[in-house]
Amino acid sequence: MKYKCLITDDEPLAHSVLKNYIESNSNLVLVYQCFSAEEARQYLAHNEVDILFLDIEMPEETGITFLQNLLKKPITIFTTAYLNYTLEGFELGVLDYLVKPIRNERFTVAVNRAIEFLELKSLKTDLIKESPEKNELLIKSGTKRMLIDKAAITHVQALKDYMIIFCDNKKHVVRSTMIDMESLLGTSDFIRVHKSFLVARHKIRNFSSMSIEFDQYEIPVGGKYRAEVEMFIQIAN
Repeated sequence: MKYKCLITDDEPLAHSVLKNYIESNSNLVLVYQCFSAEEARQYLAHNEVDILFLDIEMPEETGITFLQNLLKKPITIFTTAYLNYTLEGFELGVLDYLVKPIRNERFTVAVNRAIEFLELKSLKTDLIKESPEKNELLIKSGTKRMLIDKAAITHVQALKDYMIIFCDNKKHVVRSTMIDMESLLGTSDFIRVHKSFLVARHKIRNFSSMSIEFDQYEIPVGGKYRAEVEMFIQIAN
């Protein structure tokens, strides 16, 4: 299966680089190129795409404003020369960031994340609120049921109407809400660090004013949750 891609960027050079990367990836197909948010809005009003590569700093309307007002959002990867939009992006359900000049290796990482999410999403997996054990989550995909050990969960990310459950060696995408997920995981072992992220408390070791880093992950910390995270770090240390 090939995933349909849309580029929206006001810079011709960015189009050239992304077009080359997309055409070199056997899993992707470039269906359209837009040079403004308005052009992208008109295209998406009549067409569906799987992955949107979206610039942030564009004249007339930024990628942030465009995404805020877009009712049906594709999986979005920001392409930007700026890193100060991380929190806003995650709150809008942006999957990843590509910093210009974009390297092919980093492009591949972002695309693989998007494809993995789309494939897991297609399994139509649901989170079952009732579980036979308090230390496990029960999920259902078709006729199959699976138990997830809470101790194996490192963090959870909200993305659109889905939750990505990151475990030590596996990911699960389930239809659920952050409210339900937070309730099921509880606050003794997990802490809310952002509107879109829950993190296992035992994973929080390195913390800056903006993010938590562990393994290969960098999790943003929202201003609303910063004081609680800082207090936890002080107590843990």
